[in-house]
Amino acid sequence: MISIVGEVVKLIFWLFCAPFLIGVLFNFILPKEKKSLGVTFLLGVLIYLACFEVIAIYCMTTIMYSAFAYCVKYFLILAWILIALGIARAFYALYVKKDRSLIFNTEALGELKKQAKLETKIYWLIFFALVIFQLVMALVMASFDGDDAYYVVESLLAQQADVMNTILPYTGNSTSLDIRHALAVITMWIGFIAKVSGVHATIVSHSVIPLLFIPLVYLVYVEIGKALLKSRQDMVPVFMIIVSFLMMFGNVSHYTPATFFLMRTWQGKAMVGNLVFPLIFWIFLEMYGSVRGSNNEEPASVDKTAAKRGYLWIMLALVNMLSGMCSAMGVIFGTGLIALLTLLLLVFSRNFKVIIGAALSVVPNLVYLALYFSIWTSGM
Repeated sequence: MISIVGEVVKLIFWLFCAPFLIGVLFNFILPKEKKSLGVTFLLGVLIYLACFEVIAIYCMTTIMYSAFAYCVKYFLILAWILIALGIARAFYALYVKKDRSLIFNTEALGELKKQAKLETKIYWLIFFALVIFQLVMALVMASFDGDDAYYVVESLLAQQADVMNTILPYTGNSTSLDIRHALAVITMWIGFIAKVSGVHATIVSHSVIPLLFIPLVYLVYVEIGKALLKSRQDMVPVFMIIVSFLMMFGNVSHYTPATFFLMRTWQGKAMVGNLVFPLIFWIFLEMYGSVRGSNNEEPASVDKTAAKRGYLWIMLALVNMLSGMCSAMGVIFGTGLIALLTLLLLVFSRNFKVIIGAALSVVPNLVYLALYFSIWTSGM
């Protein structure tokens, strides 16, 4: 019983607490109005996974034996440093400066509570009930997919054999680095969570990852709702109820994003379609909102607009790193989507600086593709 409690505590720490504390460390890049718990957690998750991706790919491509053990060791060192600095920053703001606004936008939260109507609270309760229902069903009615024979086994091999994509899951034989899947190190991250928590990688994939991924996706949609409904924030819970119903009843085909969202949650392609692409849309909605200006009618000045969008381009670059971590195809489709939305942003803002921002944000994608073709041509 004690061991089970310890495993649960470790899972909660590495899936929720660690990303949040890393977000606290870096949320100084956010404007005051965006320093909410949700956006801070999103930022922390993006940085947390980006750090793991860099270390995992480095260890996988440079270390021959026990590569995963080194990956876990290096990432733990970096993660603990960032976590400690996050705690230190929170302590400094809360107890030395005694100014919570350095970490969180408490004024906006208090104003939101004052303006919340009874029906708005009821709508939020309905939405939370729907999310809890989905989490329970994802846990007790977990579905198994043919791809588990590859993706889940890769995580399990990492956990138990300390290898990174050098054992063929179908046969158990040693093989060269499988470049088709190797750079999508989401399986290695699941293996890391399994390793540090002591929980079997299959259990982590099927029963634990949905408990993080499903709320995280809805958190992104909450931010999308806020961006779309700037003048009607009371309608955000209604928007979320509609989204949750579309997800629950979207299983009209085996290939819809909703099907992957609830039935193949732990797979990288599910994360690309349901997390990465909505994140890209949310970031560009925020950029378009800054272009419109505070009164939503007259555009803001060029300098003011550029300053507001700085943190969004940084987050977009981190999202691009996440797309590569989940699926190689996410890099291609994500870059195309960014190019299209940048063109629209350029039309509305008439500010050619957005091209520079977009170009810098896709640098991780270009590095990813260069590494992919380098390994492929070398036959590593």
